Amino acid sequence: MAAVPSTLLLSTLLSLLLLHFPSPSAANEGNLIVTGDVLQTDSQLTVRNAVFVIQNDCNLVLYNKGTGFQSGTSGLGHNCTATISDYGELQIKNSIGNIVWSTPSFTQKGEFAAILQPDGQVGIYGPALWNTRLIGGYSVENTVGEEKINKEPSTPNLLFSSEVLNEKTKLASRDYSLEVTERCTLEFTKGNASVLWASPTKSITGQYCFLRLNHHGQLALVNDYNRIVWETRPAYADGVYVLVVKINGEAVIYGKRIWST
Repeated sequence: MAAVPSTLLLSTLLSLLLLHFPSPSAANEGNLIVTGDVLQTDSQLTVRNAVFVIQNDCNLVLYNKGTGFQSGTSGLGHNCTATISDYGELQIKNSIGNIVWSTPSFTQKGEFAAILQPDGQVGIYGPALWNTRLIGGYSVENTVGEEKINKEPSTPNLLFSSEVLNEKTKLASRDYSLEVTERCTLEFTKGNASVLWASPTKSITGQYCFLRLNHHGQLALVNDYNRIVWETRPAYADGVYVLVVKINGEAVIYGKRIWST
């Protein structure tokens, strides 16, 4: 794996790439792909200071303000695509579907996400642990502890381990949003009116609540008395996890991170 050289014109290059290359299909936001999505030739993932693109020479390249990354597959195919398998492999396939490059396989089958992170690196997270289509949570009365409970989300549709979502703030993707309400309820909504899912906490008193994702993949709704009023079940393995609000109408916890550039 070779490094992409930095230049004094990197900021200009990133701007030109953002203008030139299309984003991925409407299946997800432009900063991630999940199992089943396809990043077509000359399509990209983007964040403010980085671009991750499958170029027309079949090379998968990360342009950022650091050393970047490239797959080293230039010239190994035409009309190449990038996908993420149900074993967490980020794969490059040529025009006839042959795999010309891949990251290591994970042991467990499931849905995975390749995310261009706000730090300009790419991480693979999975498998999916919980989503708003499942019950998956329960009410408790426990203290939270002292570790990192004040870092707000750095990306509108993502919440990483140690970040918090405060009352009356949202994660959002197109028409869908996940919000901590004044009633200390976590609500997943479409538009301004339709509540698709809500945490079972309406009868529990609390104000100034916030949502936190810990380093065991556990999502917790916490009130102003530092009590957990609702949480998902933990994955137990320590690592970096991510909660994603997706444009297909669900919020999903992926993790832990199994690969990164």
